[in-house]
Amino acid sequence: MASSTENSFSVKKFAEQIQQDLKDNKVKLPTLPNIALEALVVVNDCDSSVADVAAIVDKDAAIAARLIRYANSPIYHGTAPVKTVKSAITRIGFDVVKNAILTLSMKDVFKTSHKVIEKRMETLWEHSVSVAAKSATLAEAFPHLNREEAMLAGLIHDVGAIPILMRACSHPELVAKEAHLDKVIAALHMPIGKIMLTLWKFDPGLIAVAANHDKQDRVSKSEFVNYVDIVQVANILSYEGSNHPLASIDRKSIAAFKKMADTGFELGEGREQIFDSILKS
Repeated sequence: MASSTENSFSVKKFAEQIQQDLKDNKVKLPTLPNIALEALVVVNDCDSSVADVAAIVDKDAAIAARLIRYANSPIYHGTAPVKTVKSAITRIGFDVVKNAILTLSMKDVFKTSHKVIEKRMETLWEHSVSVAAKSATLAEAFPHLNREEAMLAGLIHDVGAIPILMRACSHPELVAKEAHLDKVIAALHMPIGKIMLTLWKFDPGLIAVAANHDKQDRVSKSEFVNYVDIVQVANILSYEGSNHPLASIDRKSIAAFKKMADTGFELGEGREQIFDSILKS
């Protein structure tokens, strides 16, 4: 028998309240780590030098170490391994550094001290890593796309689910019923993700990913494959072999699949494992 608390809880009212709070700017949104925000200001300044960027990154030992590992990955390996942040930045360049800093610091956004949603948050992060690795691999087939930006796009595509999970902490009866929570996330994570990335001043192409990646009936205005197409395909591929509804979706009905198939793209063998290892480092 359901308790009186369960009977009094309404998933519909919960969703409606979040929607109203969104309009009233009352939804508590995660923020990027301070080191990431500070580093991006410097990276985006055309007058900044490699030393300027390195000085900021060096303030955070974890990001500094991961950036060096990133520069030493098989994607960027040189004649000798880099050992300092400055040499890592020199090797991979400012544009890559910008996306790398965001990518490497994004894991902190998915952390929570709330035990009731800890497992859900871990699952969300693991799924995001999977989609990011697949997105980066897919992007390699298209010269006009950037693999690092595609990786970041995959990593942030479901970021709008985080505030919903945080709000659900106050409603354990909703967390206990995953099917109901999934419905709320499915309905609201894209508009929330759009707001979050807009506040974080992300590039428009990445904001579009958060806002549109789950729209199965979307029709792209561009004849060229874009990051929304890449992430939408990667997201569907990530569910292969599972019981998720997207695992059995008719891919011929998805415009992004058709657009990519028409180009006759080929995936680089073993590349997804490389990107996956970078994200999990």
